[in-house]
Amino acid sequence: MAEVLSFKGLLYNTSKVKIEDVVAPPYDVISPEEQERLYQRSPYNVVRLILGKETPRDTPSDNRYTRARAFLEQWIREEILIRDAQERLYLYRQEFSALGRKWRRMAFFARVRLADFSEGVILPHERTLSAPKEDRLKLLRECRVNFSPIFGLFPDEDGGVYSLLKEASEVSPFCRFGDEAGVIHEFWLLDGTLVEAIKRSFGSQPILIADGHHRYETALQYKKERTQANPNHTGREPYNFVMMALVSMKDPGLLVLPTHRVLKGDLPYSAEVLEERLGRYFERVALYSDLNGLLSALDGASPHVFGLHFSGGPFLLVSLKKGVDLDRELSHLPPPMRELDVILLHELLLERVFGVSHEEVRDKGRLGYYKDARQALEDVDKGVGSLAAFLRAPSVDEIWKVARVGETMPQKSTYFYPKLITGLVMNPLD
Repeated sequence: MAEVLSFKGLLYNTSKVKIEDVVAPPYDVISPEEQERLYQRSPYNVVRLILGKETPRDTPSDNRYTRARAFLEQWIREEILIRDAQERLYLYRQEFSALGRKWRRMAFFARVRLADFSEGVILPHERTLSAPKEDRLKLLRECRVNFSPIFGLFPDEDGGVYSLLKEASEVSPFCRFGDEAGVIHEFWLLDGTLVEAIKRSFGSQPILIADGHHRYETALQYKKERTQANPNHTGREPYNFVMMALVSMKDPGLLVLPTHRVLKGDLPYSAEVLEERLGRYFERVALYSDLNGLLSALDGASPHVFGLHFSGGPFLLVSLKKGVDLDRELSHLPPPMRELDVILLHELLLERVFGVSHEEVRDKGRLGYYKDARQALEDVDKGVGSLAAFLRAPSVDEIWKVARVGETMPQKSTYFYPKLITGLVMNPLD
């Protein structure tokens, strides 16, 4: 199972910079406008390392990857970034509001030994794309540092690690600050007996990647390259490991939000025919006059229930009909996937009821994906799409069961909220 180690992190020097001025969201959610704001916030903002600006004058020897390395080396020389004097684990807590309540989620930063997915030690739940991996690999080759943590989950069956992290968070943090999204970030430097207790309690559990699949696969490729180039490879070199922020599945602050769908283009049948075809698999549970009522009902709903809204129409709450044999209807899928709401939506509703094939979704962009339900509603009412489908979020247990049988979740079906911030600690690989 997974091997978890402490490490000497690369940290911002808080005597020279304010942490809130130099951290940033993950690179893949930074818009061009936010990139510019982060550039203006501080000359030392981590965005210059994780997502530097491109220019028309870029060359193979002068580009955003080489500039990231130059910034990194300069900041180390100027002691803007300093290496921790001792090996540690690092505690990170986020406080945030969602679904009408307050949440707290804790993670600890550690080095984790890289393992191929086939080993069953580190488990993915999403498929990856080649372009983001090539981008991250170029950055890793130049800088040889993990700037951002992989977001990992572990079973923590007895809750032992969560209890230790909770105990560690009772003292004043190394730093505390808020961001524009209203999330409060707190960070502790852990050492001594507490580090050893956390590592003992963690033991050798498997890890599920919640976010950061592209960076994990990039780290695997980088390890392969470094191993091949090193005739004295031992397996203990830093490039054999990757930095992760690990969250206990027992953490009550672990939140997954839904990703809703909008079907683009016209529906192939009239409303009367659609209602008749819908009755093959689904039954109407309730009718609502507004989105708020529908979302409230979904929030407390049991599995196999989702909401539908046609342009100009009411809001329907539908559920799987009693007697529908999912093992027979979805026999081409492994058992854990047959229970997912998003699978029922794609396989039964979209394909068999509405006649929208997987190929149309994959190749023709027939679906839009929305974290904001109100934006999905607005786009349908504006005519961008013909149908909005509102889903419950999958549970962590459902995601875990799918990953344990070697499968991945359907595209854009998980949204762990909030994202982890980048810049609190980095992991050098040399």
